[in-house]
Amino acid sequence: MKKFLSLMIVFVVTAVFYSVAHAAEYRLEQVVVVSRHNLRYSLKAGEDRGLLTLRGGEMETLMGQYFEAQFRAQGLFPKNAQPSVGEVRFYANSYQRTIATAKYFSAGAFPIANIPIEYHRALGQKDRVFLPPTDTALIKKLHAETNWKKLFDGLSKEIATVERLSGEKFNPVDYSVTIRDEVVEWKAQGSLSKINLAADGLLMDYYDGKVSYSDAEMRDVAKISSCLINSNFDRPLGAKAFAAPMLAVIADELKTPARKFSFICGHDSNLSNVLAAIGVDDYTLPGTFEWRVPIASKLVIWKFSGSDGNDYARLSLVYPSAAQIVNREMLTLDNPPMSVPLTLRGLQTVDADATYKLSDVMQRLSDAQIVDGRRAA
Repeated sequence: MKKFLSLMIVFVVTAVFYSVAHAAEYRLEQVVVVSRHNLRYSLKAGEDRGLLTLRGGEMETLMGQYFEAQFRAQGLFPKNAQPSVGEVRFYANSYQRTIATAKYFSAGAFPIANIPIEYHRALGQKDRVFLPPTDTALIKKLHAETNWKKLFDGLSKEIATVERLSGEKFNPVDYSVTIRDEVVEWKAQGSLSKINLAADGLLMDYYDGKVSYSDAEMRDVAKISSCLINSNFDRPLGAKAFAAPMLAVIADELKTPARKFSFICGHDSNLSNVLAAIGVDDYTLPGTFEWRVPIASKLVIWKFSGSDGNDYARLSLVYPSAAQIVNREMLTLDNPPMSVPLTLRGLQTVDADATYKLSDVMQRLSDAQIVDGRRAA
């Protein structure tokens, strides 16, 4: 027994030492966040439709506070940081829910800095970085590679759950999917639009504490609410066409001198298509009902300088769990949001922590902007 305990002590001390020594190999230099906005009102909520809710603002502030704690722990910013000009950038699509999400996050992460939120169009108008235009030839190719009937035939159980909970009905002969006007984004029509909106309302109301359903029911609801958004995970042409302008912004942020932190706030479609375009390996998300990109989720690119003089990067998906949202839990280093390491298909890591050479990640970002044989951004 004493021998066993001695071995255990040696193992624990060795493990702790390895962790500390390994952490010392890299110094955090920069963080780039691509965020989905936080909790909003349902798209059926009248004049408030799509606006950030009070709970959404509260949860995003808590997320900002969690990142502030991470920044201090890793030496990127001091407590109550007031960044110099150019050190941080907050950029959002020109919608209330995205601008407000960025504002709430900045209040949590930099509470006394009063950082301006950058947006490029009048409120409610599309910023083409977040909602890029398309053309007729590309639309034809996107439709040709998509079998919507097969997709929705495989979602009969999930559709039935939404019908039962909402009272809305899906008619399998009365729906279509098309590309939104001048935007590379799928749009549901007919009964599919109604069942999709019903699922969206159920999900947002659940998060806002207005209704309560079983975990199994919520998984079904979430699958329907995001089925079009996430359809490009298996269709790289559509993902790259949508994500190319955003990928160019991400790459520019990583190359901007003196930049320490970037927060780019858009929509689930931005996050979903960026992840698909850069070839993220399949991943599992604990603590959420949602598929691929949960509400308020963030692609985080951590840029490090190595002790060998080279630059490195890690990628992760950070998001609050469903329980943290519903229970309005504090997000701290002791009660952190969910964080899932992401790996890139076909790209070689340099260690067991899914660390990549920064140059390889930059090349992947560049390659992902090639759409149908030409550079899209």
